Amino acid sequence: MLHQFNKLSIPLKISLSFLVTVLIGSGLLSLPISQAHSSEAVFFDHLFTAISMVCVTGLYTQPVYLTYNLFGQVVSMILMSIGGLGILTIIAYLYYAINERVSFSEQVAVTEALNRESVEDFKPFIKSVFKFVAMVEVVGALLLMTYFIPDLGWKKGAFTSAFLSISAFNNAGFDNLGPTSLIAYSHVTIINIVIPTLIIFGGLGFSVWNDLKEHFKQATSWEDYISPKHLFRRLSLSSKVAITVTGILLLSGTVLFYLLEVDHTMVGSAFVDQLKISFFQSTTMRTAGFATVNYTKLHTATLLICTIFMFIGGSPGGTAGGVKTTTCAIIGKMILSEMRGEQQVIFFRRLIDKKAVQKSLIIAMTFLAIIVTSIIAITLLDSWVDLEFVIFEVVSALATVGVTADLTPELSRMSQTIIMVLMFIGRVGPITIFTALKLKKSSPDVQRATGQILIG
Repeated sequence: MLHQFNKLSIPLKISLSFLVTVLIGSGLLSLPISQAHSSEAVFFDHLFTAISMVCVTGLYTQPVYLTYNLFGQVVSMILMSIGGLGILTIIAYLYYAINERVSFSEQVAVTEALNRESVEDFKPFIKSVFKFVAMVEVVGALLLMTYFIPDLGWKKGAFTSAFLSISAFNNAGFDNLGPTSLIAYSHVTIINIVIPTLIIFGGLGFSVWNDLKEHFKQATSWEDYISPKHLFRRLSLSSKVAITVTGILLLSGTVLFYLLEVDHTMVGSAFVDQLKISFFQSTTMRTAGFATVNYTKLHTATLLICTIFMFIGGSPGGTAGGVKTTTCAIIGKMILSEMRGEQQVIFFRRLIDKKAVQKSLIIAMTFLAIIVTSIIAITLLDSWVDLEFVIFEVVSALATVGVTADLTPELSRMSQTIIMVLMFIGRVGPITIFTALKLKKSSPDVQRATGQILIG
C-alpha cells in the first residue's frame, strides 16, 4: 500500500492523507471509551467532528464538552494537531527523528502541503517547524494555566489550558468549556491576549516564522532586532506581504467591529473590555472560530464584514484557511494597477509574476463559485434559515474558520454533509482537490487564432 501511495500524484497524496486521518479519527471518536455519559452523538456526528478537527474549523453538530470524555478529548487534541500540520509533515518529521531517509517526492509533497517555495534545507525546516509548534503551544498552555488552574482546579485547569492552546495555535476553534465558546471570558485579560496571539502565530505561516528566525540569526546589532526597515530587508517577498496584510486586517477589523458594535452588543461593557472583544473578534473571525460575543446578536453589517474577513483568512503555509492574505493582496494590487493604467503588479519594488496573478484570480473565483453553489443548495434543503446566516456559515466552513451563528447543529443532515465537504475542500484546497481528481486539461496547448469579445 505504501508503495502504491508513493506512486500517486502529490495533490492526491495530500488529499488522501487528510481523508484517511478523518476516517481513523471518526472511528476513534465513536468508540465507547471516547464517550462521555452525556453523549447523544451518532456516527455521523463523530464523522462531522473529526472532519472539523482535522480541517481545523471548529463547527460541530454535538459539542465536545457533552460528547467526549478525557480519552475522547485527547484524541481531539491529536486530530487538531495533525490537521494543523498535516499528516505528511508529521510522518516526515518522524522519519527524520529515527534517522530514516525521506525521498525527494515525499519532500516535494510536504513542501507543497506547507505552501513552501522550495525543498531547499527541507530537513532543518521540518525540525524547526516542530520545535516552534511545541514551544508556542507549551508557553501558551502555561500562560492559560495562570487563570484556569485557580478557576477550575489543578487537573481540569491544566488540561483545559493545554486543549485551548493546541486548538488556538492550530486555528481549530474548539473548546471543552461549554456551549458558548469563550463568551464568559470576554473580560479576562490573559485569555484575550494569549488566545489571539496563538491564533496569529499559527495563522501567519511557518515559512514566515522561519524567515524571521533567519533574520534574527543574521542580526549583528540591536538596531537589526528592532528596526522594521532592517527586518523587512532580509525577509522574502511572501513574508513581507503576509505580515503587512495581517497587520492591516487586525487593525482594521478591530476598529470596524468596535465602531459597529460599541452601541449594540458591547453596551454596558467597560472601554477596555470593548477593545478586548473587538481585537479578539478581529483575530478569530479570519481563522480560528473562537468567540467572545454571540454572533446571532450582531448587526447585519458586522456579519457581512466578518464574512469578508473569513473569506480572506490567514497566510499560506500556516494552520489557517481562507483564500489567504497574499492571494487577496495580489488581487487588490492588480485592481489598483488596472485603475492607474499600469501593466504590472508590484509589491515592495518587486514584480509579481503573471502566473501568480492568474493563480490568485483562479483561487478566489473558485472559492466564490463553491460558496454560491453551497448557499443555493442549503437554502433549498433548509428554506427556513435566514440567508445572512447561511452565507455566514458557508463561508465559515469553506474558509475553515469555525465561527458560527449557532446554525450548524440545527441544519438537516444533507446540509450538514455539505458543510463537511466545504470544510474538507477548504483545508486541502480546491485547486489541490481538482488537480487530484484530474479536473484539468491534459492535452497540450494548441496555438489558436486570436478572437475578440466585448466586455465591460
